[in-house]
Amino acid sequence: MVTNRMQKFDELILREVSTELRRIFPETIFSVTQVHVSKDLSFAKIWVSVIGDADTFIKEARQYSAEIRNALSKKVVARRVPSLYFVADKTVERAQKITELIEQTKKHDAD
Repeated sequence: MVTNRMQKFDELILREVSTELRRIFPETIFSVTQVHVSKDLSFAKIWVSVIGDADTFIKEARQYSAEIRNALSKKVVARRVPSLYFVADKTVERAQKITELIEQTKKHDAD
């Protein structure tokens, strides 16, 4: 169960990481969709949805994770700033695939 305090911390990390990523990658269209920080604040898993090559963006974001973490340490008041781990959010792709399957099923049923 996520406490209200942890949820607020997740949201704070989401906003600040998003700001830093926009500074580093100004030409890329992306959205930080979700952040989950571990209870001991040692680790943050960050889901990013990207228009374009998501895998390349995630690899590059991981290369900047130490720099982003350093920037967070100056903006976030906490006993510990978590290590950052970026992953691609594939929700939109999965939704499109499901929509395509439904459309194929409708088309097949109509035949």
